Amino acid sequence: MSWADVPKMACRERATDGANTAMQDATDTRAPYVSGATAPALFPVREIHVRPARRIDMIACLSGGFDLAEQQVPGHAARVASLAYDIAVALGLDAEAQRVVLHAGLLHDAGVSVRVEGGHTVGGAWMADLFGLDEAVQEAIRTSHERWDGGGRPLGLNGPDIPWAALCVQAAHWVSETAERSGNPLRARAEIVRTPAELLVPALGHVVAVAVHEVVRDDETWLAVWDDSLAARLALAGVSEGKPSRRKVIGAAEAMGIVVDSAVREEGRAARVASLARALGVELGLSAGYVEALGVAGLLLDIGQLGVPRYIADKPSILTVDEMEQMRRHPGLGARILERVPGMAEIASCVESHHERPDGRGYPEMLTGEGLPLAPRILSVADAYCALRADRPHRPAFSRDESMRLMEAGGGAQFDSLVVEALPTAHASAMEAEPSAWAAVGG
Repeated sequence: MSWADVPKMACRERATDGANTAMQDATDTRAPYVSGATAPALFPVREIHVRPARRIDMIACLSGGFDLAEQQVPGHAARVASLAYDIAVALGLDAEAQRVVLHAGLLHDAGVSVRVEGGHTVGGAWMADLFGLDEAVQEAIRTSHERWDGGGRPLGLNGPDIPWAALCVQAAHWVSETAERSGNPLRARAEIVRTPAELLVPALGHVVAVAVHEVVRDDETWLAVWDDSLAARLALAGVSEGKPSRRKVIGAAEAMGIVVDSAVREEGRAARVASLARALGVELGLSAGYVEALGVAGLLLDIGQLGVPRYIADKPSILTVDEMEQMRRHPGLGARILERVPGMAEIASCVESHHERPDGRGYPEMLTGEGLPLAPRILSVADAYCALRADRPHRPAFSRDESMRLMEAGGGAQFDSLVVEALPTAHASAMEAEPSAWAAVGG
């Protein structure tokens, strides 16, 4: 939630003058680390960077966001992917099929997160395409709710018309949900093993039903899916992913930003926040690596919103205290997801702190002074400005001039004064560099 959400709680009137806003009592607590266009000045700016990773590393960890959106037990998508992969190995499927199973398992129900026509299997396939995954993965996701006996959905396929990968994912989903419901993995395994394979045949077919029992009985396999290092295990299984690179991290972050935008019904928001954060970094004289990291953080800033019930995010009236507390959980939720990605700890910390304030009245830690680093100060300004420029359920968008006045009024209290001073020039630079990102809000 940004400052733009304050009118939802405080009043319903559209502010037209910064002096009349809730920020009118701002005092000048100008941060000392920048002077003009150079940084740092009085205390050092700790560098942050985008660390190389592979696409599978990113998707395996970002799948935690899909678990939030589905209200699943944390780690559900990763467990399904791991079990589906082991079932594929037990069936003797080749390396290419195993690759398809691994990615389809991670994204099998991710479509619940987004608002795409055709249901969540279509949404999941759309997301796989965003992440650059091929048609085989997309088809496995689209058909992951089909049944061997033809009683599934959405196409009513049956028998050999269903991809092997889809059957592996469906089998793994059943195993994982059975275990999660029981609350005790060992008790769940005993229950699954006692289930006659014949009862699974209508949904999975005989061959896959037998493979399920074989996989579940294996101690190493079963214990691995409940281990905290499961994401790393999945990454090792993705041997075809190639070498880690920053480009792959940025590509996955761009895809995830689009997913979150779809979930919160604000198309292009992540791209605008990232664009403005990068431009602010350049204006403040930060290094190229720092600027790149600001962009990735901007793309992933609101991933924790996937854990906020949609009725709260869409509510057109004042939030209750409980609803506000749920909304305020999203920076921490986002950080918990991102810190699992190899090399993403710095960016996770930025995401967690992007609603902190220089005056110490932010959340979740009420940081201030040197305890509030430069990166979240920049991200806070980029996030709030972009929020002001967008229509929200409780108010229409503010104009560019109105938004700038409101941001200036908050300088020194809610926002870092020197970052706000850099905003007009940075905004002009962002629009010039990436006009497509700003077209939806008129610049």
